[in-house]
Amino acid sequence: MANETKYSALRWAIEMTKFWKLAAPGPRFPVDVGLIARTVSGSRYPGDPIKAIEGGDIPGFDGALYPVGDQRAGWAIIYNKTDVSRERQRFTIAHEFGHYLAHRRLLPDGIQCDEKSVTQRSGNGIEKEADDFAASLLMPFDDFKVRVPADAKPSLDDLSAAAERYGVSLTATALRWLEYTERRAVFMVSRDGGARWAKSSEPAFKSGRFFRTARETFMLPERSCAVIGNFDELGRASATHPPGVWFPEETEEISICSKRHDLTLTILHLPKATRWLGIAESVEPDTFDRLVSRD
Repeated sequence: MANETKYSALRWAIEMTKFWKLAAPGPRFPVDVGLIARTVSGSRYPGDPIKAIEGGDIPGFDGALYPVGDQRAGWAIIYNKTDVSRERQRFTIAHEFGHYLAHRRLLPDGIQCDEKSVTQRSGNGIEKEADDFAASLLMPFDDFKVRVPADAKPSLDDLSAAAERYGVSLTATALRWLEYTERRAVFMVSRDGGARWAKSSEPAFKSGRFFRTARETFMLPERSCAVIGNFDELGRASATHPPGVWFPEETEEISICSKRHDLTLTILHLPKATRWLGIAESVEPDTFDRLVSRD
């Protein structure tokens, strides 16, 4: 393996996207990540390919990459299939494929990836790199930005349409959008009125619009749609809240209830006006908050 190509995870995503464009001259999406993983690993690394991609019951983990065989001449991608959507499984497979391409020489004994690093995209180091690989392969920026421009204020329908196109979850789609949007926005996942985790766009974060959820539970405002729970037949609710409900300025909330997972997904749209930037010195994030928010 002395001549093995060494790319970063993002460079690998670009290479795999090029391969898929050639391999799928028709409809490109959703990307068949399993087919890519088996084909590319078998042709580029015939002595060290991905031999299996299988679902299993792996409590506490979303996915894993394991060496197989007595001589370790190959790898297996394992993903959690217990009470997990197919969309989330696809992202997990892509995440583990990223580990295979970019990190397997660093991981002779394999790796197990927990829900937080895969679903919330909040891991560090090689976990973040594998997440970036998966997002870039499944939801290429050049295609995504055409459907949801950087200056757009997407609705749930807009993000749901993108999720369906790419075969990923609404959560994965929202997080991808937050990576490049020019708008101030916050996405959060809550249960029973408490935020499990939240992510802000860079413009929102820089203006102090973020929630500390890593070390304590943030309780949602009592007047929020997510708490009131007045959802329609599609499980959706929306409202434009006056200053003081979510933040010191008017905030548009869009929430959707997932009964299957007993979770509520919320998007908060904030005004674009630059006069709001820098008004939140009193809630300036500490070093820990910065690291958690940007991971």
